[in-house]
Amino acid sequence: MIKRALGVLALAASVATGACQKESAPAPAPAPAAPGAAPAAAAAPATGHAVVEGTVKLNGTPPEMALTKRDADPFCARTPMKDEEVVVGPGGGLGNVVVRVTEGVSGHYEPPAAPAALDQSACMYRPRVQAIVAGQMISIKNGDQTLHNVHGYRGPSTLFNQAEIPGLPPIARKIGAAGDILKFKCDVHPWMTGYVVVNGNPFFAVTGPDGRFRIAGLSPGKYTLTAWQERYGAKTAEVTVAEGKPTEVSFAYDAK
Repeated sequence: MIKRALGVLALAASVATGACQKESAPAPAPAPAAPGAAPAAAAAPATGHAVVEGTVKLNGTPPEMALTKRDADPFCARTPMKDEEVVVGPGGGLGNVVVRVTEGVSGHYEPPAAPAALDQSACMYRPRVQAIVAGQMISIKNGDQTLHNVHGYRGPSTLFNQAEIPGLPPIARKIGAAGDILKFKCDVHPWMTGYVVVNGNPFFAVTGPDGRFRIAGLSPGKYTLTAWQERYGAKTAEVTVAEGKPTEVSFAYDAK
């Protein structure tokens, strides 16, 4: 009986000791973040509700755009078209100008999951000019019934050069860093030209045929806007935007 009683007491003491140890055990340390993972505080910067909009104009007489020389390809010859280096609408509005925020925005912006589309249609690149967020995929499609090739450049350097046969899947590429202006040519049809401007944030727009642009989603503050046109180059403007009323900005190039 005494031995049994001592055993019961020893068992009770053991359970109690274990319970105390369990209650006083420190909480486990949080697991370390995976290599390269951003901390929770580094989420994508929030956007605001301020808007900047305006017009890009060409002063003077626009240069005459010549017909593209496409007689050597029967398919391309079906659709006569002029060169589109300079596109001017009524009132001097200058089309195909990229206007983007180049200073005043901080933080990292994830590129859209959907690729930017660059089509070869009627033996022209469509759109002729566009902008993307750095890291965004570019999908290049041959929508024509003739052979094209996609020759991508950054400055004078070739990034890639690949034939594109009708009916095959689009060519998908992730190329360019923030600030790059990528040029696309077709060596089969030398008049074919397209541009993709790579920006570090999603605050950009491309002017329509009337020269108008609109950039939304900004937080109130001071920014540098840069306008870029393939023939006339870049111009900058400093702006202060506020919520409640769009901030109006104008750019002007001289015809030459």
